Amino acid sequence: MSLRRKHKEREDAVSAALLSLVSGKDIVFIGPEGTGKENIVEDVCTALGGRAGRYTISPSTGKEELPAGGDALILDDVFKANSGAMNAIADMMNFGKICGSSADVPSEADEAYSLYDRFAIRAFIGPLCSDEAFLSAVNGKKDDAPLEKIPAADVEKARNAAAGIPADDDVLETILSLRDGFKDSGKYVSDNRWKDSLYVLKVAAAAAGDKSVSISYIPLLQHMLCDSPEEKDEVRRAIFSVCTPGGLELNGLYAESEELLRLAVESKGAVDESAGFPRMIHCYDCNSSFPSLKRLKEHSISRPRHTYADPHAAAGGSQDYIKYTYEGLVTLLSSKYGWDLFKKSDGPDKEGFLSEAKELMKRKKALDDSHESDRSKLTEDMERNFWLTEQDRKDILTMFSLRSAELAEIGSLIADVEYILE
Repeated sequence: MSLRRKHKEREDAVSAALLSLVSGKDIVFIGPEGTGKENIVEDVCTALGGRAGRYTISPSTGKEELPAGGDALILDDVFKANSGAMNAIADMMNFGKICGSSADVPSEADEAYSLYDRFAIRAFIGPLCSDEAFLSAVNGKKDDAPLEKIPAADVEKARNAAAGIPADDDVLETILSLRDGFKDSGKYVSDNRWKDSLYVLKVAAAAAGDKSVSISYIPLLQHMLCDSPEEKDEVRRAIFSVCTPGGLELNGLYAESEELLRLAVESKGAVDESAGFPRMIHCYDCNSSFPSLKRLKEHSISRPRHTYADPHAAAGGSQDYIKYTYEGLVTLLSSKYGWDLFKKSDGPDKEGFLSEAKELMKRKKALDDSHESDRSKLTEDMERNFWLTEQDRKDILTMFSLRSAELAEIGSLIADVEYILE
């Protein structure tokens, strides 16, 4: 019987626990009481041929009371430990034996947060969602079928092999891209966490018999880079968006196309700032209104992250509003609705912008042409990667399917550049 089949709706937590015990990196489970956090660790430990000890921490627990036995040590309410016990737990870490458990993530101001930060792998568990999984848990018969075993020799072999396994170039580029993206969003990931995360990927690849860490292992970063249940979905999407063939190229192409459009719109003489609007423009973020292009541009400069509504969609009663950047809205109003907002420009930047637009279009066409072959390769790589859950595979393929829409949007951005300049 497989661990994932036994723990329905807990497949990602099972993967995280396996990664922890196989790689030797400590794990913490975050979730309400009664969600089976400790049972997962016990079953994973059993599958690896070991046994798990268990101890409940309280504020009065002394460091001398902490048990040392077992192949894994489950510490319930781990963040309730006092300073002495926390130091003792920290000393016991880095051997892949500590499995912490807590209902909540400690606040960053709490002394316990430094202990939380030392757990290389995190698993976030909530109550069961589906009726099937819920009824199976509360009304199902006990399944005594033996769990699949993972030989200890295989675990040791994977750990020993990890040091000699390289990461593919696109994996390292992807990690750099994620690091930059997290920095831009204000999310901090320490150098040590990146180092531990890459080591876990190397052990995962070694356990699967691969000679290197390929891009198909990037989704496993979801178990190491998420800091709280609230950011789990956002971090997971960020990781999945760059783990598909051409994902980095697509993101870069989109950013470059947006930037070229911004430069084209703001190039000398491109916009007629004296132009008045036949309909009022409204800002989504602060509800300000603008009667002219000059006022709108001033607002966009002072508040560059604000977005704006299509006045024609709003006037037509549409509830399916799209949020537009300043550049995107100005181009839409001119190209779709014929608002007279642009002066024709033959400035010195025109030819350079047009040449860059053609180059971006070539790169877009290359991604268009490789779409189906990339999908086949992605599907094949994911099927070989037993660390991924079925939900992981479905979500990654769904995200890949959205690539067609993103490519079409990139094409529109480039066409807008050409429209403005010609």
